[in-house]
Amino acid sequence: MTATTTDLHTTESGDLDPESVFWEARPELAAVRQYARAAMASPWAVLGCTLARVALSVPPVVVLPPLGNDASAVASLNLFVGLVAPSGVGKGVATRAAEGVLSIPPGGGRLIVERPLGSGEGMAHVFTDTDDDGEDTPAVHSVWFDVPEVDTLTALVGRKASTLASEVRKMFTGEGLGFQNADATRRKIVPAHSYRAALVAGVQPRKAGPLLDDAAGGTPQRFLWMPATDPGAPDELPPAPEPLTWTSPVLCTEPRRVHLNVAGSIKARLQAERRARLREELTDDNGQQSLVRLKVAALLALLARRTDVTESDWSLADYVMSVSDHTRNRMREALRADAAHAVRERAEARAAFDEHQDDAVVRRTAEKILTRLTTDPVPSSTVRSALGKNLRDYFEAAADALIARGLVERADDVYRGQPRTMLRLRQ
Repeated sequence: MTATTTDLHTTESGDLDPESVFWEARPELAAVRQYARAAMASPWAVLGCTLARVALSVPPVVVLPPLGNDASAVASLNLFVGLVAPSGVGKGVATRAAEGVLSIPPGGGRLIVERPLGSGEGMAHVFTDTDDDGEDTPAVHSVWFDVPEVDTLTALVGRKASTLASEVRKMFTGEGLGFQNADATRRKIVPAHSYRAALVAGVQPRKAGPLLDDAAGGTPQRFLWMPATDPGAPDELPPAPEPLTWTSPVLCTEPRRVHLNVAGSIKARLQAERRARLREELTDDNGQQSLVRLKVAALLALLARRTDVTESDWSLADYVMSVSDHTRNRMREALRADAAHAVRERAEARAAFDEHQDDAVVRRTAEKILTRLTTDPVPSSTVRSALGKNLRDYFEAAADALIARGLVERADDVYRGQPRTMLRLRQ
């Protein structure tokens, strides 16, 4: 059956279950759901990983066509997927299931290698090989960047002078990667659209704050957010279907670009949105989401072994994006609830502290300490030095009282070979 936009968005009062309509729209989608449930994984997470594997299997010369008349303004199929679930649900189960969904014969797609995410400078190295003369050449493989925990990504991005965030955003659109360096061994320049990459991250909702807060930089809008949970998981496991035998519909190595054929009606809608943004008639931060939707539509077409992106692909991609939007909104709601709960707990703890703390000087010292702390660890010696001379003698008593009341956390650390104590507000 062919799904339409109306079918996929039938209301609860209608006869059709929109999610079932989606999964039954095509045999390959039905196979993904059955394979996922046979593996006790989330169908949506497995679908996200399967689309990433499709993207990685297609040569990097295959691109999305430009919306305007600039022939160079093409877009890459490189895909970012966030698998969202509490700890222990099993992102790894979904990624392994996605490996089993597709059976790609030798020569049917590009070699996929898995690499951890490191520095922005290091990213360019994984996309280059060295020939017999010691010259850099484009790698013949595609790279699956695996990020088991989202706080690993945010920690890497948050490093001082880190170039990772900007390189990751360039990788999404297939722009050139790398930096000039006086040391030839560290100088790696990767030309635009000469590489294929996917970034798949495990995301615990309550740890996603730093990533979601980078909306101004456009990082969260570049992700396809797929739930790694499955509320509809059946009591009895279905049998695992045979893997889908799949080959890339484009197998080419020559340096020429192959534009996917996007339906004119789809291009017209995207052009209208781009025009509205140019005119400042549309000013939200979701400009990248339309590109994600187009990538999903294109990958669904390629999964069906087609190079034509049709209205049917676009409609199915719209439903996938509604799942992604819902998943991202649920993360934001969880973070807001946690923040509100933390504010209440801190207020209650401070009230209890004031009630039971008789020593006014210690209380005043504790208040000063609280103003100097954040949720980031700070050396206790730094906090003590910031106090007035008349309060420093009460520092230990005040810090102990704050820790006892649950307002502050203490941790031991080593810096330059010397032990030190770190303090921070309890999250």
